Amino acid sequence: MESQSKAVLGVMEGVESKGASQKGVSKSDLLLRVLALVLTLTAAIVLGVDKQTTTVPVKLVDTLPAVNITVVAKWSYLSAFV
Repeated sequence: MESQSKAVLGVMEGVESKGASQKGVSKSDLLLRVLALVLTLTAAIVLGVDKQTTTVPVKLVDTLPAVNITVVAKWSYLSAFV
């Protein structure tokens, strides 16, 4: 039983030493992180600044013409924030 636990411990030590030998961040990893940050900030700015309006025709009675109502879509209406 003791030999099995030592074998497992030896494997775990090998994994830790491999992970500890890599120092720093590669250039491609850094580039991807910066790109993700920039795109996230861009999406947040566009979402906060964007104002979408549309005109919706509402027909109350069949004999009368439709009433055009301007509707504004807000960022709080997104389903991701519900």
